[in-house]
Amino acid sequence: MNFNDLKRKAFFWIERLQISRTERIAFTILLAILAVLFSITLFIQNTFQYSQEEYDEIVTEFEKRSAILHQQEKELEDKYNPDLSVNNTIATPAPPSIEANESEKTSDPIDQPPIALININTAGSAQLQTLNGIGPAYAENILQYRESNGGFDSIDELLNVKGIGQKRLENIRPYIKIEN
Repeated sequence: MNFNDLKRKAFFWIERLQISRTERIAFTILLAILAVLFSITLFIQNTFQYSQEEYDEIVTEFEKRSAILHQQEKELEDKYNPDLSVNNTIATPAPPSIEANESEKTSDPIDQPPIALININTAGSAQLQTLNGIGPAYAENILQYRESNGGFDSIDELLNVKGIGQKRLENIRPYIKIEN
């Protein structure tokens, strides 16, 4: 195959693409520019000049800043995620077993922590609202469930009340009791 045959096949191939003459010229110029840039990058070699001392300084500065960031993250984690683990040898301290009367409660029951175990089978809405995480809506849901099902047989039965999940139940478990 000689050069003329190759040229002829290339010409017919380009004609089949139906590319206009100006498009062919633009394409050829772009290919030439690309070839020139590629050849320039091959001949120009980027060498990085650095000293080992500068590198070591950068590494030590990086390690110092990383240590400071890790310390700040740990402080934030300790602040917002306190250790909630319970020592196995000591039982969870329960509040006194004195039943609280509704007359002893103040007008703002949400701000006060419960001081006595609350019987969820006899407690009113105000008493239930003294529990952490139980507001008027949850107290009403507990009362409705209690009325429709004849009281609670176990503390875990609170999970059947709309809106009471495992986490909320675990938060109020030490402050409630069941008596019929």
